[in-house]
Amino acid sequence: MDFDFKKFLVWGALSSIAAVPLAAVPLSVMTVPALIETALLESILLDVGDRVIVVLKTGDEVIGEVVEENDDKISVKSAFGVTSIQMDRVESVIRGEEVDRREYSQRKKRATRRGSASGWFSLGQWARERGLKLSAREAFEKALQINPEHESSKIALGWGKIEDLWKTPAEAEELIAKGWERDGVLLTPPSGKTPPTPDPVAEPTRKPPVSGTGGSARPTTPDSVRRRLGVEEIARREELLEKRRKNRERFEENKRKEYEGVPWSQRSIIKSKNWIIECNSTPEVARTYQWIMEQLYATLGKIFKSPDVRSQKPLVKIYRTHDEFMLKTGMGGGIGGFYNPGSQNVTAFHGTFGLTGTTYTVLAHEGTHAFQGKKMPRMGNYPNWFIEGLAVYFGDGSKLDYKKKKLVSGLIPRDRLFHIQEKMREGTHTILSKLGGLPKNRFGGTHYADSWAVMHYLINGPESRKGQRFLAEYWVAGEKRRVGQRQFNDLAKKYFNSVHQMEADWKAYTLDLKPDPAGEVEGDTFTSLDFMFSIDRPNEQWKFAPLEIEDRDLVLMKIPETRNEIRVRILSKAEADQRSEDWIDSVLLTELRKKYTNVETLKGDLGGLDAFVFQYTDRPPEKPKKSEDDPDGSKTGDPKPTPAQIGGGSPLASLQQGTGEEDPKDGEAVDSPKPSLRKHRSYVLVGVSNAYELRGSFELEQFDNWLPDLEWVAFSFEKIQKNRW
Repeated sequence: MDFDFKKFLVWGALSSIAAVPLAAVPLSVMTVPALIETALLESILLDVGDRVIVVLKTGDEVIGEVVEENDDKISVKSAFGVTSIQMDRVESVIRGEEVDRREYSQRKKRATRRGSASGWFSLGQWARERGLKLSAREAFEKALQINPEHESSKIALGWGKIEDLWKTPAEAEELIAKGWERDGVLLTPPSGKTPPTPDPVAEPTRKPPVSGTGGSARPTTPDSVRRRLGVEEIARREELLEKRRKNRERFEENKRKEYEGVPWSQRSIIKSKNWIIECNSTPEVARTYQWIMEQLYATLGKIFKSPDVRSQKPLVKIYRTHDEFMLKTGMGGGIGGFYNPGSQNVTAFHGTFGLTGTTYTVLAHEGTHAFQGKKMPRMGNYPNWFIEGLAVYFGDGSKLDYKKKKLVSGLIPRDRLFHIQEKMREGTHTILSKLGGLPKNRFGGTHYADSWAVMHYLINGPESRKGQRFLAEYWVAGEKRRVGQRQFNDLAKKYFNSVHQMEADWKAYTLDLKPDPAGEVEGDTFTSLDFMFSIDRPNEQWKFAPLEIEDRDLVLMKIPETRNEIRVRILSKAEADQRSEDWIDSVLLTELRKKYTNVETLKGDLGGLDAFVFQYTDRPPEKPKKSEDDPDGSKTGDPKPTPAQIGGGSPLASLQQGTGEEDPKDGEAVDSPKPSLRKHRSYVLVGVSNAYELRGSFELEQFDNWLPDLEWVAFSFEKIQKNRW
């Protein structure tokens, strides 16, 4: 049920930058909100001083330019505004050339870890802007070592082009000395002369697929699948899979072009009815975002009836990659976009992040703030749970219905739901008697999930009519004065008996929520248009289990009354330009080896598409360590551990109880219960900014029996080629 906001009146102006963090980022990473202490507009007017790194006693660092410094405090201007820090919180202040050296060293480590040409190119740009010419050259050359065709790095090093032929920097300089002119990357002869015919250049050799990653020239059909199909069906299917593979290659190439884009100086600028869009991805991407923003404005315009208090069109800046967004804005890796209330600008980047996060979710969130900025003169009267809760409700909890061309709200965002549920189970969420008055300077990335959950409970919960009146009265109360915890408590008492009763009801409601289905089942086929894939179940023995979906699951099928499962999960790939092999080696395999044993790399494909295939087994639970105090391993006076405790909290631990055996007699040796282990196989299909994992998990002794069913599902997998905005 959507919230009827027509009852609501006008809000106030936002007093600080509104930034939407990427979902499920640890608190230790989310340092940006704590640094935003002064409005950005104010910082723009201040003089620039020496560049410093302020090292805090907590270990955090603030990099920027000194605005003011005395015995009591130091004020530093950074991309986030002006941060004033009391000197008793400061461990040291690093100055001079050491600042650039330290920052270059940190960025170089990150570029080395990523191993991508674009990462080294970004490092080179950063070094060049600070006058570190040798370091910049080293970075650009490293980018070309990784990708000899990386055009931006070639341009930075002085390469030039005559028609389609590249000229080395030395050759380009020689031509310029003879009167040739450079127009960007193009070399043009003196007027009246024709360029010489270029010598033919041999095509560069390409590296063969990495061994063991499923890089076969043609898709292969497992023997177990062949036995189920006739000869003609196999031939038809393999032809279809080959066609799909080629389509996917074209799709991924188009995605790479979107992330490559053009330099910001060559960006597309689109002035539409209600927005100004600037984007340096492809022109097609820029036009799509223009359409999305107009649809958002039209939807919000039907909800918010208040007159405008600002007349200028908000500017929406969308960078081609996350790296460029961070480089241009100074924002950290945990920020997906932000809204500047002074200028009305919205800034984001083109891409996909988290489980379901896309540029659309950021634009819907920050676009809501921009729309509010046109309608609401005193947004600063309200605490962030209210301001950000609404933005997350429309940002993460909505999607575009392309057929009906409207925004559908009230959805359940998977990332936010899993985050708040995990915190509630651990007792680390912010209780309502504190969230309602939480100061802006203490509102961090983790509180977005809490705020969304409160907003969803009030708008869509079992007492939604009361909840909507709660919000309406809270809005009206903030028109003339600041509202906070006292007003929250009063309304909680009025509509839910007390804030403590509201807390209990809200918590029970939230813990009982399930994410919106990732797709639909029709017969034996599961199709997800949101995540762009489909799979078939092997036979009627396998049952789809939507109510048992876990954290990253998109679809789950099970053999009832067993632990045998087949699931598809989506994994986030943070670095869009990172090579698939590097991401597998540095991220996925590292995680598998920590959690499992006997990790093997196999050959195979997923739906005829090149895939990484791994096989691994559960680790047996560790045996309890014996102490000198007690031969059974427990200290004197301590209660003896239960089998579940012996298992270290592992899901396997609960299966060690209730074996049906009689308790041992006094003096008899006690054998540790034999753990019930499972064996797994994963097919991983790596895309530009995420990865699909098809995982089969079977009882160890039954693995070979059920493996053909998993191979059938892998054979049936189809990647639907379409942009998910």
